[in-house]
Amino acid sequence: MPEYLRALHERFTTVSPEAAKIQRERDRILTRLRGQLGKSQRVLLLHLLDLEDDLRDQTSLDSFLSGVRLARGIEQELSELPPYSFDDENEERARQKGGNPQCKRNS
Repeated sequence: MPEYLRALHERFTTVSPEAAKIQRERDRILTRLRGQLGKSQRVLLLHLLDLEDDLRDQTSLDSFLSGVRLARGIEQELSELPPYSFDDENEERARQKGGNPQCKRNS
């Protein structure tokens, strides 16, 4: 399933112009920084950037998956007959806690 979700994520993910601008600025600064660092510092910097990219990719995939789950949940609720009612659920909870079953919320 994760491979399928990754494929969907890649298909529907777009890069905004603002994100592209930020990436270009990051790359420009990284190029300048690489020229000023020694070899061991560059290795650490590159490792840090790799981890940052991995984290960003995983966060993006997690966010996409959350959106898919949300859409699926909304679809399930919309297909319920009778439709879900927050007020009815609250009244049922009140009854279960020992509230007055005759008590109705004023509309």
